[in-house]
Amino acid sequence: MDDDKRVPAELTPKLALGLLGHEEFGRVAFVADGLPTIRPLNHVVYEGLILVHTRHTTAFAQAVLAHPGLPVAYQADEIDRHSRLGWSVLVSGTAADVTDSRRTERLGPRVQSWLARSLDTVIAITPQEVTGLRLTLEQ
Repeated sequence: MDDDKRVPAELTPKLALGLLGHEEFGRVAFVADGLPTIRPLNHVVYEGLILVHTRHTTAFAQAVLAHPGLPVAYQADEIDRHSRLGWSVLVSGTAADVTDSRRTERLGPRVQSWLARSLDTVIAITPQEVTGLRLTLEQ
């Protein structure tokens, strides 16, 4: 496929968050110990929040526990390897520990981790900006 036949189309924040809700895997970017850090995570989108279920010992959980309201970026995409068509969503916002929240007691376990380990911390990312692109074929 020729590169010039693909065109990017901006997504509305609502559509971008909707696509994120259909994907279960993404990457979170944050600052830990003064350095930029990126970690892969599984997530669910619920009532406009991005929820991740992790362990309190992870770098992400430790950063959020030490700095409630931690600024973060969350990114997920679905790009076909052969056609190179698909979408990418980027969310900027803040992260907070919501483990003790009643609703997260039932939602945290809905996040299916790709690691077989016990998870004990639910973190909510509150989006402040949601952007996205869909790569489509030129019409």
